[in-house]
Amino acid sequence: MLRKTALLLLVMMVFSSAVFADEPEIISAEPEQSNEAELREKALDDKAAELEKLSETLSKRESELSQKEKDFISRSAILAGKSKEIAGTSAVLLGRETQVNSREKAIMSREATLARREMAFAQESQKFTTAAEALAQREADLAKREADLANRESALNEKISAKEAADKLTAREEDITKREAALTEREATGNRLKALEAELNERNEKLNSREQEVTNRENSVAENEKKISESEAKVKAQEAEVSKRESELTAQEKALDDKNKKLEENSSSLISREAALVNREAEINRKADEIQEMENLIKELPAFDPNNSTEAAMILTYKIPAQKRRELIAMQRAAYQKYSSNRITQAFEDYVAAAEAEPSNYLAAYWAGLAAERLRNRHDDALLWANKALEINPDYKPAQDLKNRLENPARNRRRSK
Repeated sequence: MLRKTALLLLVMMVFSSAVFADEPEIISAEPEQSNEAELREKALDDKAAELEKLSETLSKRESELSQKEKDFISRSAILAGKSKEIAGTSAVLLGRETQVNSREKAIMSREATLARREMAFAQESQKFTTAAEALAQREADLAKREADLANRESALNEKISAKEAADKLTAREEDITKREAALTEREATGNRLKALEAELNERNEKLNSREQEVTNRENSVAENEKKISESEAKVKAQEAEVSKRESELTAQEKALDDKNKKLEENSSSLISREAALVNREAEINRKADEIQEMENLIKELPAFDPNNSTEAAMILTYKIPAQKRRELIAMQRAAYQKYSSNRITQAFEDYVAAAEAEPSNYLAAYWAGLAAERLRNRHDDALLWANKALEINPDYKPAQDLKNRLENPARNRRRSK
């Protein structure tokens, strides 16, 4: 465009050298614009390097948190093993209670001593029940916290996607910087074209005023005017094109500002993400302390014997997922509340539902038989559920006793008399 303008001026100077003034020297601003573009590009590169470094730091912290989560899972497995030890100890307590009952009739002279021992045993059983309830509550809390941790991980993945988008924005920002340099050059060209247009109009007026005085040069001047008109048309077309490009570049500049704002927001989100990771690390450390405290508590509690215990906490000995164990324990306790309040039919239905929910739940099958035994005309159902419990665990002594009692009702009545 500048070359065309210079050629136009040269033609005009040749044909009207006596009238036209010398063209002012135009100093190019390209070096300064180039330096400014290089500075902006360098600043953007530094910012991109800083964001990359921050991303590497966040990835490292995520790796550390993943390791701590693995430690948390291993401690949970150890906790499940120690819960099995609780089941064994509970069976020992039940065995001692049976021995005390069998010796009660033979040693009436030691009745006072036996009563004190029974009272101590009741206190220990109460402590164990309270501890088991606390253990189940803590397991529920841990499940809730695990869900919260999964939600936070999902949010973290979304922020990582935002970081990738920010990298793309950085690349596009570099391209827009180059376009800004081109826009600056075009703006300067547009300003020079406006000045040339004003000067051209002024010279046209002078040419018209001198038209009568240069009759001898009319043909050459007419030809020159034709050339000038064509040049003017070209200049106007170029000016229209420049105006259109200026509008497009103005819109691109606005889009660049919006992208710069988004880039700043992404930087702020990365800082927030780092703070969230720090909080998450503190939460995992707190969970580890809670697990250690729970482990210390379990060491002091008696164990369950899966072949003798009838308590809900014995479900902890099942080799099923932890969430499934928590659900079965909740169902067992709800059914026992109805059973203890003499709502036997409802309790029987709940025990049946718990047994059907997990094929290995012989505890629920035993209690379903026990509830059916107390219902009228449900003797066959009671025997059926006792047999189901023994099919799952043939060594389960409470189910053996229930089956013996149901199959030999007359002998059990004579023995009770």
